[in-house]
Amino acid sequence: MYKAFHRIFWGYLIVWIEIHLFVMDILADPVGYYLIYSGISHVVKDFPIGHKGKKLAMILVFISFPTVFMQQNLRIDQLTHLSMFSGWTLYTTLLSLLKFILVFYIFQLIMAIVQLHGDERMIRRSLRTFIFYVIGMFFVLCLNTFMINLPVEILLFSAVVSVICSLILEIVFLLLLRSVSEIKIEPN
Repeated sequence: MYKAFHRIFWGYLIVWIEIHLFVMDILADPVGYYLIYSGISHVVKDFPIGHKGKKLAMILVFISFPTVFMQQNLRIDQLTHLSMFSGWTLYTTLLSLLKFILVFYIFQLIMAIVQLHGDERMIRRSLRTFIFYVIGMFFVLCLNTFMINLPVEILLFSAVVSVICSLILEIVFLLLLRSVSEIKIEPN
């Protein structure tokens, strides 16, 4: 489990952090999605529930190539001038939705692993994290979708709430990935 979830952890961290040097993202999302794909590939033989996540991670490797050269996170002053139906807005919305679905598949894999491991505390933690993550990120995705239509005063508040919520949820998910990597189940 360590090797697989260690790769998923680092892949997700690379996808999550965006550091641009001039015009290029140093931590390229395709590399992160490939690490996630590689991590899921290590356990998919013993946990077939990971097949969908593995396929989606590989799709995201190719779909996320434009993010290497374009900044995904926009500043508040850019949000007010962005068209809701621009190509980049639709692309980033689709990418966010696919990433959300990938995390859902990773949670399914985590739940299968902790069920096999049988640690009740870890099962409850995984389920609780799953519920909070899905509800919270669904709220953030919905808020981000409608944020462009808000007045500037409310837009700033909404953006801050969105960033804080997603930051907390992403960190909690990363901590869960780290905990799952420490589970001692040897694949067959």
